[in-house]
Amino acid sequence: MLRMASRRWMIGLVLAATSRAWAGDAPAGAPPPDLVKQATAPISSILQLRLQDAFAPEFVGAHGRGNVVTAALTMPLPAYRLLPVRQLSLLSIPAAVTPPSGITGFGDLRFVDIAVLDAGHEVLWGVGPSLVFPSATEPGTGQGKWQAGPAAVVAIVPRRWLAGVLAQNPISFAGERTRRDVNQLVLQPFVTYQLSGGWFVRTQPQMIFNWKSGRQLLPVDLGVGRVFAIGRQQVSCFVEPFWNASTDGPAPRYGITFGLSFLYPDFWRRVFS
Repeated sequence: MLRMASRRWMIGLVLAATSRAWAGDAPAGAPPPDLVKQATAPISSILQLRLQDAFAPEFVGAHGRGNVVTAALTMPLPAYRLLPVRQLSLLSIPAAVTPPSGITGFGDLRFVDIAVLDAGHEVLWGVGPSLVFPSATEPGTGQGKWQAGPAAVVAIVPRRWLAGVLAQNPISFAGERTRRDVNQLVLQPFVTYQLSGGWFVRTQPQMIFNWKSGRQLLPVDLGVGRVFAIGRQQVSCFVEPFWNASTDGPAPRYGITFGLSFLYPDFWRRVFS
């Protein structure tokens, strides 16, 4: 019941927000091109609250359905607030993870912090740590291990395009002794193309390569979304079907992700003005 309610809640939010924008609540004119790029980047230079629901009706290597409701917060820091360079941080909170077994629980918290070492007009790159905290409330909703490892991002932003890759490699160093050690590379290539009126198409698969078992997960996805305003609040929403072209072990065969983000591009200017 929780799985179905969470998915319906997310779908309702996305459809309601989109219908309000179509009804004329959005101000005249399209959002700035940079706002669309930042809204769709996996790790962003504006403050965002992201809500996502990923539903998988069929699994490979397991019977049943799966659903993951995630809340995420992008937390950029200007230079010299903490370090002499800009920082781009992302905190992901799997609030309701339902594997095929049907048990719903809290997932493992994930945090990545990127120090931007060089930011040109069309190229951005940086490095930092990737951390995983064993906060799952059920054995099937988390890995049960404390993890730390490197992270890096590179992106190019020519005109209507945003393209790049976010790489993380968390490695377990403590946790439950009965659980398997973790050492896996997570590659998240991302490409966004802006259409008119705040609309965009995007692909943002999350590929996983397990160095311990040799298993891999290679999804393919393609979505469409829009950045618009509801009153004074900037919002982004998208719908993105996915299909796992190659997978080892229990994993979704296909599914669909719904996303809704609340954007705060002027957060730091308002705080320190």
